[in-house]
Amino acid sequence: MSQYFGTFSKKVQELSSSVSQKAQEAQLDQKFKDLKTNTSLFANSTQRLIQEKLGQVTDISQLPDEYTQLENRVDKIKLIYENFLKVTKIYENESYDYPGNIKESVDEFSKTVGGKLHELSKATNREQAQSALLSSQLKEPKTLNYALSKVALTSSEHVEDDVLANFLAKYSDVQTKIAQLRLQQDTMIQTKFNKAIKEKLDQEIAASTKARKLVEQKRLQYDVVRSNRLKNTKPEKQAALQVEESTYEEEFAKATDDAIIAMSKVVELADFTTNLQELVAAQLAYHKNSAELLEELVNES
Repeated sequence: MSQYFGTFSKKVQELSSSVSQKAQEAQLDQKFKDLKTNTSLFANSTQRLIQEKLGQVTDISQLPDEYTQLENRVDKIKLIYENFLKVTKIYENESYDYPGNIKESVDEFSKTVGGKLHELSKATNREQAQSALLSSQLKEPKTLNYALSKVALTSSEHVEDDVLANFLAKYSDVQTKIAQLRLQQDTMIQTKFNKAIKEKLDQEIAASTKARKLVEQKRLQYDVVRSNRLKNTKPEKQAALQVEESTYEEEFAKATDDAIIAMSKVVELADFTTNLQELVAAQLAYHKNSAELLEELVNES
C-alpha cells in the first residue's frame, strides 16, 4: 500500500513539475511575442515618422484644437523662461562686472567673501579702511565696485592733498557699501527669480514635454495600426485588426487628455508677472540705495 502511495505521490510531483514547466514556457513564449510585436511596432513607427517628415504620408491623425493651442502657449512660456535665464544667470557669477585687466594674487582669492566688506562698511576713517583691506583672513569679492573701492583707497595714500585724500577714502567706503548692495541684489535675483524659473522648467514644463512626447508616440502607433488595417484586404483578419486599432486609439486619446492636463497646469502656474516683479524689486533696491549713497557723498564734498 505504501508503495502505491509512493508511486502516486511521485506521479503527482512529476505532473506538477510538468505543468509548472509548461506554464513557464508559455509565459516566456508570450513575452517573446510581446517583445517581437513591440519591436516591430517601434520600427514601423520610426519608419512612418521619417515618411511624414519627407511628406510621403499625408494621412496623419489630427490633434484637438485645444491641444495645439496649449502647445503653442506652453512653447512661448518655455521660450520666455529660457531666454531670460540666458541673461539673468550672469547674476550667479560674482565677478560678472569685474575688470578683466586687473590681476590679483592667488592668496587674495583664497579668503572668505562677506567679512571684508563688513569691516570696510564699518570703517570711519582712512586708516581703519586700509586695515580692513590689508587683512589676510578675509576674501575680497571680485566686483567692479570693490575694485573701485580698493583703487580709491590705495590712491589716497599717494596724494599730498588731504582734502582729496579724504574724499578718496569716503568714495572707497561708498563703493564698498555699493558692492555689498550688489551682492545682495544678486542673491535676491538668484533665489527669487532664477530659482523660481528653473523650478518651473524642471517641473511643470518638463512634465508637459514628457506627456507631449508620449502623445506623439501613441499617435504614430495608432496611425501605423490604422494604416495596416486599411491596407489589409483579408476579411478574416479585419475583426482582429479592428480590435487592435481600437486599443491603440484609446491609448492615443488617453495620452492626449493627460497632456492637455499637464499643459494646462503650465499655463495656470505661469505667473511670470510676479517673477518679473521680484527681479525688478531686487534691481530697484540696489540702484535706489546706491544712488542715495552717491548723492550723500556728492553733497558732502
